[in-house]
Amino acid sequence: MSVISDSGLDLRHLRTFATVAEQRSFTRAADDLHLAQQAVSQQIKALERSVGLTLLRRTSRRVELTAEGQVFLAESKRVLAAADRAVRRVKAAARGEAGTLRLIYTLTTVWDTLPSLLAHLGELHPQVRVEAREVFGADIPDLLLSGQYDLALAPMTSYPKGFHSETVRREPLRVALSETDPLARRRRLDLVKLADRLFELWPREMAPGFYDIVVGTCRTAGFEPKVDEQATGNTVWGNLAQDRGVALINASLNEQLPRGITLVDLAAPMATLTIDAVWHGAELPLVERMLDVAAQLAKERDWL
Repeated sequence: MSVISDSGLDLRHLRTFATVAEQRSFTRAADDLHLAQQAVSQQIKALERSVGLTLLRRTSRRVELTAEGQVFLAESKRVLAAADRAVRRVKAAARGEAGTLRLIYTLTTVWDTLPSLLAHLGELHPQVRVEAREVFGADIPDLLLSGQYDLALAPMTSYPKGFHSETVRREPLRVALSETDPLARRRRLDLVKLADRLFELWPREMAPGFYDIVVGTCRTAGFEPKVDEQATGNTVWGNLAQDRGVALINASLNEQLPRGITLVDLAAPMATLTIDAVWHGAELPLVERMLDVAAQLAKERDWL
């Protein structure tokens, strides 16, 4: 059992005792602690009264530890180290450099944006742990409002009062086609050439930000897209691969396309998808650190 139990010891007394024991001198300990020698003696006496044991044996030349004092010194060092560690961690948490960031994200960020941000965060702040979950964009307001999560990464859209957002990336939209489509051989494609095609697009009630940018891009090109009303998260990729429709997707998904699908660049004017970091209420230290990391990464990789 630990010698230090429920005696209500003062950490200052433990630190003074450890310094005296290591220096084997009240004088040198007083110098190290920037205290008067009398104050050091009084703290040691108070400590010995508190534990009910003699911890130090004073001689004319030096200070020696008793057998009980040797055990107490080892315990004191453990307690002091734990206290120092706790102080460092709580200060790091206050700066957003330690703790757990609860993060939600949409499919648009999965293959490049999110992994890059998490890797960079881990390099700069290794004490920060991230709990991440993929969601549909439409679920983000409720999940943030409920307090279950601290931050979201999703295509830019509007949010109710009390929500805040900051852009972390803009990336080109590209046309997703079946590899068997004649247009798949083009280097660049005028979007208007797809005016009569069926667009595979997740419903707005699932992904409002992404839906709005795709529809808005088509309208800017001069036509109202014919959207597959039966599209779901499970059917979009299959329909594209089987040449049942076309889609606009952000360029970073290129590395993880299912078989049978290829991407073609849009001809000018090109369109972009804006990815925002979104949070509700006050900006927590962990959120602030993630935003700092995102800004640094955006600068390094020209994301904005």
